[in-house]
Amino acid sequence: MSDADEKSVEVPDKEKAAKTEESPPPIYTGYDLDYFVTPDDLVEAVEKLDQADFFLEDISCVDLQEGFQVVYHFDRFDQPGRVGLRVMADRQKPEIPSIHHIFPGADWHERECFDFFGVIFKGHPNLLPILLDPDYQGPPPLLKAESERKGLQDIYPDRDLTPVDVKSDKFVSEITNCSNPKYRNPL
Repeated sequence: MSDADEKSVEVPDKEKAAKTEESPPPIYTGYDLDYFVTPDDLVEAVEKLDQADFFLEDISCVDLQEGFQVVYHFDRFDQPGRVGLRVMADRQKPEIPSIHHIFPGADWHERECFDFFGVIFKGHPNLLPILLDPDYQGPPPLLKAESERKGLQDIYPDRDLTPVDVKSDKFVSEITNCSNPKYRNPL
């Protein structure tokens, strides 16, 4: 490499310092709260999050030994407070209720989970393929081989996997107050 080439690649120290000052590290990462809920309690939990001014960020799915873990992410615009809900759908009959009637944006996410994992969202108004060819006849493409599936205890070794009681005052209080610093996880 010639001297001219080396000079064109170098970034002046002042420029490096300015970039560092403009990009402070994040204060926290991940969720403020994260719950397992039963399929029967999902709609009620989502309604309570809606009443506490949360919006739906996304819905995803993970193929596990125990079945399909459907993961919902919620956040708020006016104050910090990220909440995750996790629901297990049975492998033999992977059905959970749709939340489309509460958050219409769930439409696309639920259809994507249906396309790629075969999870059926009961009550969804248009549960048709959204990304796959409508004529696709094979198994859902993101299913794992049985030998590749991890168990819940492998993913969450130190966590209580008991579903939360969404009817409890504690659940409502925690989601309402999750901006409180005691719930924040500093790096």
